[in-house]
Amino acid sequence: MIVFGTDGWRAVIADGFTFDNVRRVSAAIGVAARTLEPPKNIDRNALVVGYDRRFLSREFAEVVAGTLRASGYRVILSSAPTPSQTIAFTAAHRKILGGVIVTASHNPAKYNGIKFKAWYGGSALPETYKAIGDALGKSAAREGGSIAEEDLLDDYVDALRAQIDVAKIRRAKLAILHDPIHGAAAQLPSRVLGIDYIGSARIIRRNIEPLEQTIVDGIRGDINPAFGGVNPEPIPENLVAARNVMLTGEYDLALCNDGDADRLGVLDERADFVSPHKIISLLALYLVREKRMQGDIVKTFSTTRLIERVAKALGARLHETPIGFKYVADLMLSRNILIGGEESGGIGFGHFIPERDGVLSGLLVAECVAHAGLPLSTIVARMENEFGQLHYDRRDIHSPMDANTRLIERVQAGDLDDAFGRDFTTREEKDGVKMNFADGSWILFRKSGTEPIIRIYCESPSAARVHEMLARAMAELA
Repeated sequence: MIVFGTDGWRAVIADGFTFDNVRRVSAAIGVAARTLEPPKNIDRNALVVGYDRRFLSREFAEVVAGTLRASGYRVILSSAPTPSQTIAFTAAHRKILGGVIVTASHNPAKYNGIKFKAWYGGSALPETYKAIGDALGKSAAREGGSIAEEDLLDDYVDALRAQIDVAKIRRAKLAILHDPIHGAAAQLPSRVLGIDYIGSARIIRRNIEPLEQTIVDGIRGDINPAFGGVNPEPIPENLVAARNVMLTGEYDLALCNDGDADRLGVLDERADFVSPHKIISLLALYLVREKRMQGDIVKTFSTTRLIERVAKALGARLHETPIGFKYVADLMLSRNILIGGEESGGIGFGHFIPERDGVLSGLLVAECVAHAGLPLSTIVARMENEFGQLHYDRRDIHSPMDANTRLIERVQAGDLDDAFGRDFTTREEKDGVKMNFADGSWILFRKSGTEPIIRIYCESPSAARVHEMLARAMAELA
């Protein structure tokens, strides 16, 4: 069965994700795309197709392109693996109807998937995916289709250069480690900065031979459809390779991306993981205070309250959305949004495109460090001294769906109000159920509607309380 989630369709390769099913989905996209109503200056007969570095992604993309050509579209097929946001950018930059990217993003290697990006430079809206789902089994052959293969990265790289201060980063004499986890971001930071790519870590010995300019060295930049045995998601358990390099003390920071490069993970000079919560807050401060930019700030329901404190100090309007970057992107299409982000490492900037961009957000972190002339850990510490320190963790628990539903119902009914301490204050149900406490702590319960998984998120001024609350939540589930 082909089911579309909030950002496309994914399935296990050779099980649900087969060439026949890719043809079916591509034909449905060809039908559904004819029903879209873009502005008059958009070319309704052109689509762009890209792919990541997963097993057979190029071959699946060729099937997508061929199917769309048979539906009468002029198809621009990427000549090389690209980040998801490159396809979104290309659609917006060239004013064409949209694009398709073959990727399963940060999911395990056995998966692949298809996402649709629209002319405005962001993910398809839920109604578009519904139209694609409704069109499964249909096709609409037309004359006039074609396929032209092009390098899509040149325009995207040029656009990224316009968003950052390349000269400032280059002259800061930073040693930056880039870990794309074998994904589509490989070599891109070097390319944007105009710095020779070194595909391995090295012994720098800056105390003996100082750097003449910033360097960007890469690890895990080769194509490996198994992603070296880890999931291509830039979270601590998947960044052991980068952390081991950072522990040598040779590098100032590590920028890490997921499989399709729309998420960011960061390690500081001490090899400590800097959570996306802190990165979003740090970038908001940098963009407003140092780059003198303005706009609203967006956070999702599971993202830190640190950003609320930052937004208040900056005098910026804060919006909170349900979980999922599509809700952030919706606001970017209708409001002046400076920055929006989610706890999973997806960060976007309204002045660029309404889409997550792990490459751009990483380069902005590097620019922030270059501007401050301080270690990243010091910059983060100064932010926490000003706004307070918050600790965060989450658990993704595989549990029967009926057990997950019962736990959610108990939280909604107030049965657990005293289970996490007697300072319970309020309950929110924007996306799942969040319990708030007087000391600023909160715990959020959110079950999947399609899988036997419940996700429990927690934040508190006390690291010990985060651990205790999550342990109690898991005990209540058991």
